[in-house]
Amino acid sequence: MSMQVMDHARGYGVISRFFHWSMAALILWQAISAALHFLVDDTPLADFFFAWHQPFGLLLLVLVAVRAIWGLINIPRRPQHNGGLDKAAALGHVAMYSLLFAVPVVALIRSYGSGRGFSAFGIQIFDKFEPKIEWMTNLGSNWHGELGWVLLALTAGHIAMAVVHDRAWNENRIARMTKGSE
Repeated sequence: MSMQVMDHARGYGVISRFFHWSMAALILWQAISAALHFLVDDTPLADFFFAWHQPFGLLLLVLVAVRAIWGLINIPRRPQHNGGLDKAAALGHVAMYSLLFAVPVVALIRSYGSGRGFSAFGIQIFDKFEPKIEWMTNLGSNWHGELGWVLLALTAGHIAMAVVHDRAWNENRIARMTKGSE
């Protein structure tokens, strides 16, 4: 396994891999907590997972922002994606990152508009207030969950295409993000 810090032509550095797998774990947690909240709400299992949904969503947003900056720093070093599907892969990544940003932002807008206040990991993000701001709560209520499920579908597509590239087309793409090189 490569311990190279920066990305390079044959794979991703340890920092990019840390961001990728940390975000993957948080996305999985968010998906499980949302599914449990939807399917078996008010059960101890759903309550356990959903108690962390907002704090982990905020953490995911922070990781997305930092990873985006790190990705821009590494653009000239990153592995090239050769093949006819480069534009589709680029569009898929842009859509996924747009939703990774939009889903938690819409949730934060809803949370702020509710007037209930919000803290995560012992840090007060915003205080309680009255009256609530209806357009903010409506925005979040109408879009957060729906965009989250679209993000989950794109994430499943991302995983499926990684496996196709790796196994069916023998391009060894998964090793770039697991070991740091092909």
